[in-house]
Amino acid sequence: MKSLLTVLLVFVTIGVSAKPQVYFNYKVYYTPEHQSYISTSLQFSSGTFKYVAKEDGLMASVEITQIFSFRDSIIVADKYVLNSPAMKDSVVEDFFDVRRYSVGPGVYDYELVIKDLVSGDEVSGKQSIRIDEFDKSEINFSDVEFIQDAVKTEEKNNFTKNGFFILPYLTNYYPPGMEKIAFYTELYNSDKILGAGEQFLLTFSVTDYDTGKPIDDIFRFQRLTAQNVNPVIGFLPIETLPSGNYYLNVNVISKENDTVSTETVYFQRRNDAIPQKLLSSDDIEIDASFLANVGTDSIEYYLNSLMPISPRYEYETIRKMLKEGDTTKMQNYFYAFWKETDPIEPYASWLKYKEQVYYAEKMFGTQIKKGFETDRGRTHLKYGSPNSVIDRPNEPSAYPYQIWHYYRIGQRSNIRFVFYNPDLVTNDYPMLHSDLPGEIQNYNWQQDLHQRDSPASNSDDPYNSIHYGGNSSLLYSNP
Repeated sequence: MKSLLTVLLVFVTIGVSAKPQVYFNYKVYYTPEHQSYISTSLQFSSGTFKYVAKEDGLMASVEITQIFSFRDSIIVADKYVLNSPAMKDSVVEDFFDVRRYSVGPGVYDYELVIKDLVSGDEVSGKQSIRIDEFDKSEINFSDVEFIQDAVKTEEKNNFTKNGFFILPYLTNYYPPGMEKIAFYTELYNSDKILGAGEQFLLTFSVTDYDTGKPIDDIFRFQRLTAQNVNPVIGFLPIETLPSGNYYLNVNVISKENDTVSTETVYFQRRNDAIPQKLLSSDDIEIDASFLANVGTDSIEYYLNSLMPISPRYEYETIRKMLKEGDTTKMQNYFYAFWKETDPIEPYASWLKYKEQVYYAEKMFGTQIKKGFETDRGRTHLKYGSPNSVIDRPNEPSAYPYQIWHYYRIGQRSNIRFVFYNPDLVTNDYPMLHSDLPGEIQNYNWQQDLHQRDSPASNSDDPYNSIHYGGNSSLLYSNP
């Protein structure tokens, strides 16, 4: 079960430095009866709030308003006052709030308003939240929540779940000094799929975001017994994990050693103790015949075309070389890239990719963008050709659009991309939505797609999918 991420990192910052700062995150869970609910977490940046002196220390007082709306109708409105823990002396620490709201499946507009009752300053923010129907035919995960720690407790409050006090970690960024990832999730329906009381394994691992390769020596597992709800608290060591972008993977392994279900969540790591290895051409013997086939008049184009398949940490290096315009340096780097990609036949690998670059240019290039610079071209080069493409250039009420479907990308299966042409002139087709983590996720995409002739929302159509002659919802679900 995946919640909508409005930004690549899983937190939203509300406010600016001169006003209160609050970090917001939410996760979707289900009751034993499979009813959905949202758990919202707030972290208040202590230094941005005003305090008053109390008998036992300094205290901040905050008025919080959380509103969930469905097509202009308010479904949940919660307004309350939160007092911070008493702070001793002049040392103040961040404080937290966790709330839970019973909200059914659908796409909601969420609004958060924070008011510092001492200073009178107020900040607010909005985002879209989607909750999916519970699928009774398979094992389901709740959202994976990163946490700071979990401690056994007998207390009952909003911070406790299944006998543990859980302190949320409201970002997926792990800076230097943090040596482990801790997380909480819930597994549903394992008793129905595996059999009540059956034993199974839950494995935790990390894979590289760009290459999909597993990271050696970062692996843990738990033995569990299948039941209606399996709460899971997991830890993974990351002290040896270099800086970069990664996936945390949680896998359900049956007693037959089959992978029954998988959940992945994106995170970032910065580790100054183990610097990221950048590609270098300084110590590589250059193949003159390779470079002879990469003309100096074309090297800028070819080097730029590597962006879709390069690791993110190499982007700045490529941009810098393109700006400097040193042809020899660009050629050497270009060769080093393909030598790193394919040590045995670098030139053959380049020729195969070159064919795809030219294909992207022919199919997706525009008057102002190279093919690999467009969203469709980048997607084609990075993930390969889709298994199917649905092209709708003239559907009533909708902008021209395409739905690309991939059977599998890395560890993810049944992946879709939606591209559309809102200006009706160029062939650009920017990406409107994808269900692949790390790409644009816009669960109001159908509403945006049909803004051409249908600017108003339909309160009886929660996903805005009913349009005369329109089939975007059906085509997306059944490509």
